[in-house]
Formats: sequence, structure tokens, C-alpha cells
Amino acid sequence: MNISIFKSGSIFLLTPKSNERLADVATNITNDNWFEAEYWKDSQAIVGESKGRFTTWFVRAPSNISDSIWVLRHYYRGGLVAKLSRDKFFYLGLAQTRVYKEINLLVKMRQLGLPVPAPVGGRVTKGWFNYQCDLLMEKLQARDLVAVLSKTGIDSASWYQIGKVIAEFHHHGIDHSDLNAHNIMLDDAGKVWLIDFDRCSQRASSKTWQQKNIDRLKRSFDKEKMLHEQFYFDDSSWQQLLKGYRNR
Repeated sequence: MNISIFKSGSIFLLTPKSNERLADVATNITNDNWFEAEYWKDSQAIVGESKGRFTTWFVRAPSNISDSIWVLRHYYRGGLVAKLSRDKFFYLGLAQTRVYKEINLLVKMRQLGLPVPAPVGGRVTKGWFNYQCDLLMEKLQARDLVAVLSKTGIDSASWYQIGKVIAEFHHHGIDHSDLNAHNIMLDDAGKVWLIDFDRCSQRASSKTWQQKNIDRLKRSFDKEKMLHEQFYFDDSSWQQLLKGYRNR
């Protein structure tokens, strides 16, 4: 098992075992304050936010634990079912919750040496037949590809490297079912990272799901090009990405 579990009433707190710097977090988190934005507001530790359909918070980690910035994310439903329940999911056991699965997958990927953010911990709040959940993870010092490409282009070597990194994930059976331009990050050293592994999985290699990932990414680039007055992506960019993907 890659996850330590602390239970208090209807609340489960999850901590990745492989994160040596945070190895004792499970004993430190004896309540769920860390998964409440109000706690960080009261501590004057919120340093930023990201607004999409819902708000994701960036918080300064407690100094006795880490010098990192953490990302606090609540899990929401999507699609038509969200009209019935915005953030409650049917409970089928702790290991089947979305946050447990995402933390477990992040730990596995980091053990494989794949470039993904480090999970800090998760919370599952259980009801009678449903649950809500939250995730804390370390914030990458990087920008998403949309933010980069809306301001400047990147060279062919960078496009090649993006394709090569995606191929590395596929080589290890990582199905990123929501691979899009926002979920690819570039840091100042030019390193490529992938983020947002909610509802993703590790599975047997197959050209079918791997091609679906690639097709989804291409649609994402095309969509962003239509949304932005200036967006540095064209067919030559895509061909370089594919070249890197095929020549892993």
C-alpha cells in the first residue's frame, strides 16, 4: 500500500508513504483543517488562486513541514450529473475514491521517475452512501503550455521533448484521459511536466487508448488556437511533437 490512512469519525486523511520529506504528516494532520480554504485564509497563507469552473487555492506550507507552495483542490462532478450533485460521489470503498486513486497513481508515477507533482495528502469525508474529497499537492514552479504559447513560441527541440515525455508515460501504461495543453507544464529549465491525473489510470499498453490521448491533445491545441488572438502553434509544431513521441 502506498498510502497511510488516519481515520477520525467520518473523515479519512490520506498521506503518501513514499514522500520522505512529509513522512510524518499523517500523525500531524489529526483534523481536516488543511483541506479547508478558510484555515489557510485565517493563517494568511494563501498566496494565489486559479479560477476555472471552480477555484483552486495556492497555499504556503507550514514552515515546520516544507518550504513549498501547495495546491488545494476540491473534487467536483462534471457533465449533466453535476446538476444533481455538484461534489458528492457514490461511495464504493476508500480505495475507490477519486482522491485515493489519484494519490496512489501519483506515488506510482514518481517511483517510476515520471515528471509529476508530489502529492501531499488527501481527505475523504464520508456520508451514508456518498463522499466528498480534497487533494493537497506540491505546486510546480512551471507554467502551463497555454500560458506559454499565448505569449511566445517554443523551439522545435521543446516540441520534440514534449512528445518524448508523453511517450514515456505511455511506455509505463499511464493513460492520461484528459491530456490537454493546460495539463502540460514547462519550467524555467525547459523540463516538461504533466499534471491533473484525476480519473486517470495505469493500464496495459494499447495503441487504442494511447491514440485517444494524442487525438485529445491535438483537439486541445486546435481549440486554444481558436480561443486566443495569438497562439504559437501550427502543423510544424505538431509534427515535431509527434516525432518526439515516435522516437522515444
